[in-house]
Amino acid sequence: MKNISFFTLKLIFLLTFFSSCQQSSTNRKKVLTDSLIKATENIAIGNANFGITEKEFNLLFPDSLVELGGNKHIISSYFDEIGGLNKVYMIDMATFHNLRFDDKLFERMELLKRYFMATYGAPKEDRGYPVQKKMKDGKVFESCIWDVGRKRISIGIALEKTDRGNIYYVLSHVDKKE
Repeated sequence: MKNISFFTLKLIFLLTFFSSCQQSSTNRKKVLTDSLIKATENIAIGNANFGITEKEFNLLFPDSLVELGGNKHIISSYFDEIGGLNKVYMIDMATFHNLRFDDKLFERMELLKRYFMATYGAPKEDRGYPVQKKMKDGKVFESCIWDVGRKRISIGIALEKTDRGNIYYVLSHVDKKE
């Protein structure tokens, strides 16, 4: 009888121990996620925080270029009515004059997706690749979206019709959510 009681107590102790370890692991993951959100939600890109002036932004990015994951992107910044940065668009330079809708275009988008996944994990929304016939001039097919606290990150493929033909490029934007 003593052996059964001792065994039962041991089993209860082990189950309690493992259950508390799993719970603390889940709590740790949530704390890390919350910390990441707090640490990055005000960052638009690089050292540029949302709310900085156009002059401050231009000092940080004088040539309108930024490198993300070893790939250069052309930056376009947007400011709210009181002059604070609230949106940054980035076009992958390798796709800037791209006339092909093919796997190489999708590979460039995947590079950007992996760049953001390294910091923020899997996107909240992943819609895959666009269908060429459904693309609209001047519009972006948003493939992946991350919501990080008070900011939203989106990557996709845009179409621009020109006299040289259709240009498809990889575009991302980081917006301050209201």
